[in-house]
Amino acid sequence: MQNKTFYNFILKILEEEKINASSISQSVKKSSEFQTLVNGKFITYSQAVTGGGSYVLSDRDNLELYFKNKFPRELQDSYSAVSNIGTYRNTKAGKRISQNVILVRGFKKITLNSEIVDLEKFTNLFGTFSAQVNKLKSDKICIVENLDSFLLAEKVIDKEYIFIHTYGGLGKSVLNNFEAREVLIFPDYDYKGLQNYLMVKKVFPKAKIFIPKDYEILFKTYSRTIKTKQGREQNPNKEVKESVDENVIKIRTDIYKSKRFLEQQALFVKFQND
Repeated sequence: MQNKTFYNFILKILEEEKINASSISQSVKKSSEFQTLVNGKFITYSQAVTGGGSYVLSDRDNLELYFKNKFPRELQDSYSAVSNIGTYRNTKAGKRISQNVILVRGFKKITLNSEIVDLEKFTNLFGTFSAQVNKLKSDKICIVENLDSFLLAEKVIDKEYIFIHTYGGLGKSVLNNFEAREVLIFPDYDYKGLQNYLMVKKVFPKAKIFIPKDYEILFKTYSRTIKTKQGREQNPNKEVKESVDENVIKIRTDIYKSKRFLEQQALFVKFQND
């Protein structure tokens, strides 16, 4: 059963250390590989008092060794299309290696791959500039989660910042190529957005999350259900659950209490007629 579902199951239990039994797919639970993990006591079943139960990580060292032997070419943070073909016969089956492609806009000059780039010129002419980044230096950078918000970000955030949107999602690979005195992240105000914020802080400990002054009003007016299209609720990862960052606590608590979250696009509603 060398497939993405089982691969993701192992990754998840290594990260979260505990998974509700009901959330594990039947194809995984019925597999001989899953029974190997149980019989080998890599994972153990824990019965809940109120019914149901969870599988708990009980032998990390041996599970990681098993994982390494089972997926020898996948023990890395991300995967290229070529490696996906080699393992899954599908270029889109696994997470690809980041190519570090970014969109960047703003009204300042920056140093990009050792070249001086006049961002204002490209922003005014084309709306954005794109590059495969090896090193980007700027005084202030703001990382924007969604493309449409990236194209409007200067309407709500100081133009002293340059605005960056990463192609294919945000990861440490591209973050490590940024150098700045101040780093701001402008995400959706949901669990994924908080997860991205905490990831940025691992690279830039002084990074801040942008929260508009009228956040409370926007939340009451434009927040939407945390449930996905399939009717499931989004769930925070372990880092978001355990974070003591005051901004994470604030947004996380709002979501817990209301089962709703605020998308960053809500900040631009008032500019629709501009």
